[in-house]
Amino acid sequence: MQLKLSDNIRKYRKEMGLTQEELAEAFGVTIGAVSKWENGNNVPDIMTMMELANFYNVSMDELLGYDMSSKKIADMEKIIEDLCHEYRFEEAVAEAKNALVRYPHNFRILYACAEMYFLKYIEGDDDQDRDTAIDLYQKSMEHLSQNTDKQISEYSIRYRIAKLYTKKDPDKALEELHKINYDGCNDSAIASVLMNAGRFKESLNYGTTAMIRLCADQYGTITNMAMAMAASGRKKDIEKAIELVDLNMDLIRHYSIPGKITYFHKLRVIMLILKAWWLSCLHEQEAMEECVKEAWELANLFDQSASGHELSSSTRFYFSEDKAYSFDSTGAGAISGVESMFEDNDSIVTKKNAKYMDNVIKAWNRLKG
Repeated sequence: MQLKLSDNIRKYRKEMGLTQEELAEAFGVTIGAVSKWENGNNVPDIMTMMELANFYNVSMDELLGYDMSSKKIADMEKIIEDLCHEYRFEEAVAEAKNALVRYPHNFRILYACAEMYFLKYIEGDDDQDRDTAIDLYQKSMEHLSQNTDKQISEYSIRYRIAKLYTKKDPDKALEELHKINYDGCNDSAIASVLMNAGRFKESLNYGTTAMIRLCADQYGTITNMAMAMAASGRKKDIEKAIELVDLNMDLIRHYSIPGKITYFHKLRVIMLILKAWWLSCLHEQEAMEECVKEAWELANLFDQSASGHELSSSTRFYFSEDKAYSFDSTGAGAISGVESMFEDNDSIVTKKNAKYMDNVIKAWNRLKG
């Protein structure tokens, strides 16, 4: 235990960015005394240890490196979680209060208790539970360096705080969400808070960008899944890949403005070429050529239109005042985009299926003349 105490005195001092001289000055002792504490040649008296624990914002168990502390903390954490899952919140509160008295500076305890009050608030809508949860989440962030759970981060904690503030203080909720709105990831949540606050115009702006991002994410995810399925070369997997392509084309049809050539038609061209390739793999030559023909005709229509890559004039449900544009790896035009796919087909075509893409290229070139 003494070895861990000495190690911890040194570790926490360094975490605070203090020198031995500065720690000695803070406690009114000599540098030699601090040096002996950290070398394990001497230990502070019990009152000094308590002051050190308070100074470092850790429990006495943590400062001492007491072997049983982590087990006790884990047990307390589990008891609180189990009581929550059983909706036994009054018992969970009693356990939480006991845990917080014993370990007021332990991240796991602070977070587990915050989660308990968060769930209790959702269940009972009690303002005191909400305020307690917010306070405990904020305190847990002060000790985030202790966290070892990869599922918990400043982002996830601030998101929960924002959820708790939504009804009580929408402006505070928006402030928290904006702090963690990395690359617009919380646009949807921000739109929801604004809508509930009666700020409808702002809500539509954020909702529009969230919807566009959702569409792009769905399209990309479905495309990648289809490619991964077809890579095996097995008939049933290729058939499933074709179903995914059809799903993608149905998705973008709903986003596109009816009767107008838009950016989504270029995306449909790409999907048709992929579908043609996989139909060729299934030896469905006639269906493959029909797909290529549709892709060729649609690509020409897109290239002759003036819509380009502007999403704000392509999307049926676009309610933002700001213009938005999309960029993809195939270039500006649909025809050139398809042909760049053909030139770069080593990156998407497995050796097993390469000859079937050659059939698609030949069908395309026949139409091109």
